[in-house]
Amino acid sequence: MVTGKRGRPSATPAAGVSPNGAAGPGPGSNSSGIVALHRSRMFDWKPSAVVAIAPCPGAPLFAVGYECGNLELWDMLQLVCIQTAIGPSVELTSLAWARDTVSNAWRTFAAFLDGTVAEVLWCQAAVAHFMDSYGGVVWALAASPVSAVKPGFSHVLAAACDDGSVRLFGCEGGEPGLVPERVLTRLEGRLLTVAWHAGGTVLAVAGSAGNIHLLDAVTGREHLRITASATTSRPVTVWRVLSLPDGTVVSGDSDGAVQMWDSRFGTLLQRFTQHRADVLALAATEDGATVFAAGVDSQVAMFTLVSGGEGAGAHHVESWVYTHYKRPHTHDVRALALLAVPDGIGGDGRGAILLSGAVDAQLMAYPAKTFLQEHPHRLSKCPQRPLCQVAIASAAPPRLMVAQRDTIDVWQLAGTADPAAAAAAVRFGPGGWGPGQQEGEPLELVAAPRHLARIQIKGGRIASASLSPSGGIVACTTSSGTRAYRLETHGVRGGAAGLTVPPALERLRLPAEVNGPAIAVAATDDLLVLALRNGGLLSYDISHKTVIVHRKVPEGPAPLSVVSSPPANAQQAWRSYCPTAAQLVVAADGSLLAAVGGQGITLYRLPGLEPLDRPLRADCAVTAAAFSHDSRLFAVTTSACQLLVWEMVGATAGGSDCVQVRWCSENAEAITASISRLPGTPTSISFCPATFPRGRTAQPKAGLPYRLVVNGPGGMVHFDMSCKVATTYLRGGNFGLGERRKRGRLRPEELPQPEDRPESRGSNGRVIRTVHPAVWVGHVGPADLLLLEKPWEEVLAALPPPLLTQRYGM
Repeated sequence: MVTGKRGRPSATPAAGVSPNGAAGPGPGSNSSGIVALHRSRMFDWKPSAVVAIAPCPGAPLFAVGYECGNLELWDMLQLVCIQTAIGPSVELTSLAWARDTVSNAWRTFAAFLDGTVAEVLWCQAAVAHFMDSYGGVVWALAASPVSAVKPGFSHVLAAACDDGSVRLFGCEGGEPGLVPERVLTRLEGRLLTVAWHAGGTVLAVAGSAGNIHLLDAVTGREHLRITASATTSRPVTVWRVLSLPDGTVVSGDSDGAVQMWDSRFGTLLQRFTQHRADVLALAATEDGATVFAAGVDSQVAMFTLVSGGEGAGAHHVESWVYTHYKRPHTHDVRALALLAVPDGIGGDGRGAILLSGAVDAQLMAYPAKTFLQEHPHRLSKCPQRPLCQVAIASAAPPRLMVAQRDTIDVWQLAGTADPAAAAAAVRFGPGGWGPGQQEGEPLELVAAPRHLARIQIKGGRIASASLSPSGGIVACTTSSGTRAYRLETHGVRGGAAGLTVPPALERLRLPAEVNGPAIAVAATDDLLVLALRNGGLLSYDISHKTVIVHRKVPEGPAPLSVVSSPPANAQQAWRSYCPTAAQLVVAADGSLLAAVGGQGITLYRLPGLEPLDRPLRADCAVTAAAFSHDSRLFAVTTSACQLLVWEMVGATAGGSDCVQVRWCSENAEAITASISRLPGTPTSISFCPATFPRGRTAQPKAGLPYRLVVNGPGGMVHFDMSCKVATTYLRGGNFGLGERRKRGRLRPEELPQPEDRPESRGSNGRVIRTVHPAVWVGHVGPADLLLLEKPWEEVLAALPPPLLTQRYGM
């Protein structure tokens, strides 16, 4: 039986439900096999605009800065966000990478609207070492070419400041933050953009005065001044300049013009007016033969340098031409960047990827070489999704926690009629469903959803949040510290009115050792576990108000301000930028803890944090992790759409063995094929609640009687670990089309999609796609699933409207 909240029937079958509505018996399901799907849109989801994208020159990574001040680090090879850093509550303006001359590691620096410049410490998931620019807002940061850095000297960053000055900062080897070096000059108006020439000795700057200045990077002397405006009646604002390897300067201005200039004489080589509004972003390929431009009109335009025959002296005459454009964004595009992918990595040999970010919070990727032939790829269907967690208590309705920005909401979920009782009214005859409950009809709600509490966090945004298994403890970490709250409800007050007693919310007093900032937090009914920024773990007893154990930093190089040198293998470079415990997952009974990080997964026994067996290693980044409800199994998903499950053999009885479940290896190819059908990477795992006899130390040959759901941004996949996974989605599999498909009687548009074919319905490994972004999917009972979804149109409606709207017929 499929149900929707507020009496709305669901259009999508529930996980594990066959076409006739029966899911089949299994662990955690009732005898009738009916599964109820709750669909909810009551949560808050407000993504922030993308304002800056900075590719890492030494690895296939790129940093993304958002208007709210948060930052993300993405791996282009895995197409996954590997780390998030919470910045100050100030708008971010620019990002840049600089190379540490001592460790040879690449470090990230960010500029903010309050005039400060800071370093992004990815291994600590924080922004630190703030420094005032003393020139107002730093609108743009640009690092000098690595080839221009002399041995023993610092890597120099140039800053375009609000007071019209160009200031240079140095990235000293082994020293945290930036060091101010000198002020080159002070020009008229605000400087909004800066770019280095290929040799690293000349800077191109521009701003609100409408002039492009070429400055000597050593003396600050002006080599050339170019007037970017096409007329003398009014100046234009130059939003972006770009320097190509041959010395050509490209500018984008408020007239919507993209102009190419000769840097030797200041002459205009080409002027394009394809854009209908301001050009805010420019990017060019490494050879300088292709330029991309975007701005307020949301189109990403392409300009190419072509040969036009032979001129005087038998030299080829080259000119710039406008090629075409794409418009994948709905709002103005504020960031463009080219990420170079080394040859032999990724398997496609495309060489470079164009990245774009806009006010609609979307990140798009385009192959630079085949920009015209291929559609852009959206990196995430659920950008900046809220942190969600459900607490299932046996004697109380389930609770849902949703954390977004500086707000935590706790809900008591709706209660439905017993699906087993509803199934008793279902009768199936030769003519189909008989009288009684029909497939797709909503179940009766015995209790409405109830908003229990809203917690406003002052002084910072939420980096990590956790809800205890009973739903009574809420904990979160911010850049300013860690907070914990106790939430108690007192039921319904008697009387005819049936008034509900408001829940009591109490903030817990934490000692200074626990109250500091942390990377991640996990809460049980009695414990708080923190992943500290120095790499250690801390366990705090809430009832006795004592620190049980403070596990120190593991042995090995772990500088606080500089990450260690990336490995020689570029495919594993992301590990150097991830902390050892980026995510904490606690078992439902509070006996085990999993710390997931860049170096692998470490399991601990609570409350003493004793390590359990050796660290578990995954070849790719871990995107989700969860324990089964009896703490016997631990499962993770990776960016390669793998599902890995380990069994805790004797862990609850004091043992320390952890073995991988044979079901995963036997069905690895089919599991990956099923999860790969979902758009994007998997984001969460949920085990179906089941009562399983303890004391077993070996898995049966038929498999383990567990069911789980893997959630992605575009839907979910249901697996039954007691059965073999269907090979419906494997290449070359039989999809039941028979001779009609072999003989070509069906046109391509008539062919059913794999998830709609009868063979996939009710099978193990069934893929269920959702029309709207699936923010979170999880079990809220033995026969109940909760789907948090929201139409993207509603999310866009909460964002600022586009500055330029398309008017048809003009």
